[in-house]
Amino acid sequence: MQVDKPTEQDELAHLAASVGDGRLVKMDVDYEKQVDAALPKASAIARSGDVAGAIESLAGLEKSSRLGSDMKSNSRLVRHMVKLAFDGKKYDLLNETIQNLSKKRSIIKFAIRNMIRDACEFVDQLPTEAEKNKLIETLRTTTAGKIYVEVERARLTKRLVEKTEKEGKIEEAWTLLMELQVETYGSMEMLEKVTFLLHQMKLSLLRQDYVRASIISRKISIKFFDNKSEQIQNMKIEYYKYMVEIGLQEKNYLDVCRHYRALFDTPKVAADVEMVKEVLKCVVLFIVLTPHGNEQHDLLHRIHAIRQIELIPDYNGLLELFINQEVIPWKEVILAKYQTLLRTGVAGIPPTHVFSNNTEGELRWKAFHERVGEHNIRMVSKYYTQISFDRMAEILEYPVDEMESFVCNLIVTGIIPDAKIHRPSRIINLRARRADVETLDQWGSNVKKLTDILNKVSHLILKEEMVHRHLGEQRKVA
Repeated sequence: MQVDKPTEQDELAHLAASVGDGRLVKMDVDYEKQVDAALPKASAIARSGDVAGAIESLAGLEKSSRLGSDMKSNSRLVRHMVKLAFDGKKYDLLNETIQNLSKKRSIIKFAIRNMIRDACEFVDQLPTEAEKNKLIETLRTTTAGKIYVEVERARLTKRLVEKTEKEGKIEEAWTLLMELQVETYGSMEMLEKVTFLLHQMKLSLLRQDYVRASIISRKISIKFFDNKSEQIQNMKIEYYKYMVEIGLQEKNYLDVCRHYRALFDTPKVAADVEMVKEVLKCVVLFIVLTPHGNEQHDLLHRIHAIRQIELIPDYNGLLELFINQEVIPWKEVILAKYQTLLRTGVAGIPPTHVFSNNTEGELRWKAFHERVGEHNIRMVSKYYTQISFDRMAEILEYPVDEMESFVCNLIVTGIIPDAKIHRPSRIINLRARRADVETLDQWGSNVKKLTDILNKVSHLILKEEMVHRHLGEQRKVA
């Protein structure tokens, strides 16, 4: 079914509703015939070389049509006046004409908007960079504070930002771009809005303003990325790339893992086997770097269930170490089998950036050691109610002093909240002491179970006695 394009009257009504109170001003006089006669005369004057005179010849009629609320005629006039200056290559006069027309009393927004749109198209056609920058600055000044040309101002600002960014002036570019609150622009398409917001995130991260970048990221709905088009997939990859950077700065490894999971679910990534392997490696490493919790435990098993995890069997083996209810030997397994794989890579399996040889990589390797220790303590607590300092240090492969500090930190952070350390006796109690009421309740429950069993046994004994008595009486009768 063919959809009719909006008429000019529909466009006028939309403009009135979006930037005014919804009312269209009634035209007092129709200047269409006068405009039809005046435009060719002005063009003839401009061709003779007097561009300023040609523009001046239209000034009186422009004023009359403006005060008479003739939108169409006024729009034709202001657009023609600007075009005369541009075609005559009078670029200073072009800037001056735009400024003067936008400052007139009782301006018609519809006409000014069309004039600004035409002027924006002139920017790319100007011969020198200096002239382009001057026209852009004129248009930005003219459109400042005018809602009905906010989209045009945003596009002009973006051009200026890109130029400033190429010159290395990141702070200045960020300041210019952050002036635009594009998420509030009702007339801008969502695709263009997201493009602006991603650029804001990029500049915020370049100046290491992670808090602002995180705030901007919440203005983008991830449902937007459900579209399978290549352009939106590229935007999705860019978005999650920035989100990973923010998550790493905040050391929120669970969120980083989720961001990589979202990249894994992107069709463009799924089509590239090498990219899938790289993303899945990061998914595995960041989930094991996450402190143990309900969400971490659930996501750990979900990741293990991914079919493509078989593409990286070594990393899958690492994942299974944290799934299995067994102690993970640090030296015999992690250092011997996985240290080279994770940090420098092996033949055919390149390393990831997670444990790279820099300060951040060292901090993550230390955190990885702590996650292995946490896993081992949770496994020990399943089989021990009490354990000595020396035995715990032996299992964790820590010096005794470091082990004590490590266990204290886990108790404080709630990883093993029920554990207690008794320093004089050098014993760690891994199970919480029960309250008297709980002990009494358990004793009562056990007594009830015992009496139920005794009643059942007594009933079965009586049943057997009755059966044998009956059989004995039958033998006597026989």
